[in-house]
Amino acid sequence: MERKNVSNEGDFGIRDHIIICNWTEKADVIVRQLHDVSVRHKSPIIVITSNPEKIPKTTDPAYRGLLMIPGNPADKEILKRADISTAKTVIVLADEDDPERADSKSILIVLAIDAINPNVHVIVELMRSNNEMFFQYSHVNEIVCLEQLAEKLLAQSALTPGLSQVYMDLLTQSVDTNEIYQEPIPRSFIGKTYREIEEEIIKIDEKDVILIGFSTTVEKKVQDQSVVNGFGNKIYERKVIINPKSSSRDDFSKDYKFQNGDTIFLISYIEPDLDEYFERKGL
Repeated sequence: MERKNVSNEGDFGIRDHIIICNWTEKADVIVRQLHDVSVRHKSPIIVITSNPEKIPKTTDPAYRGLLMIPGNPADKEILKRADISTAKTVIVLADEDDPERADSKSILIVLAIDAINPNVHVIVELMRSNNEMFFQYSHVNEIVCLEQLAEKLLAQSALTPGLSQVYMDLLTQSVDTNEIYQEPIPRSFIGKTYREIEEEIIKIDEKDVILIGFSTTVEKKVQDQSVVNGFGNKIYERKVIINPKSSSRDDFSKDYKFQNGDTIFLISYIEPDLDEYFERKGL
């Protein structure tokens, strides 16, 4: 594993990377999934941790190029040294060494991130589901609460036996399993409807691709009121629509027209390249 420490003034000078805040056993799995051989476009990873000695010393290819900054992830100067302003995604892992205050510490990290780069995609691991309310007015794109996931997965598996195996397949990154990919709207389908792209993807024979939904950017609202950050600016978030209805009273049915910045969700064995496919088809 390649690890690099930097001075107070230094940074890595990289962009479109992934930052992992805190190191736990989950971080090892995350690194291996993000750098699996099946991932076509691998992103650099920077780890910020107060316990750098916990990061494995290994020559595993998944750890090749892994960068590390020792320190508190809630420290703005530490975040700047990790090039937070040009990062693509930040994963905030719960501090397992302090489970009682883990969610409070995560909130401080999120607030520090928001003060520097409110546009970066932030994913937070939550320990207690009842603490989710404290993140409502912060710039968090996704909250993953293992407590909630376990409860719901157990219930759904009871209703649909074997469902847990379906989820495990979709959540395991490898060349032998299906994954869910989020892809930009093919250029030729901007202004067209979900129904239109669905009809074209069904016709794809040489690729095992299934369209399952889309996402778009909307204002973040709590009780129908727009949420603003500490600077008074509106906060926007990604709205995800899975299997949109054929007809619906809201704006997100199969007749929704795609805009720049929208994405679609696909199930596939490998990362699909729809632009290249549709160009060959003259679409």
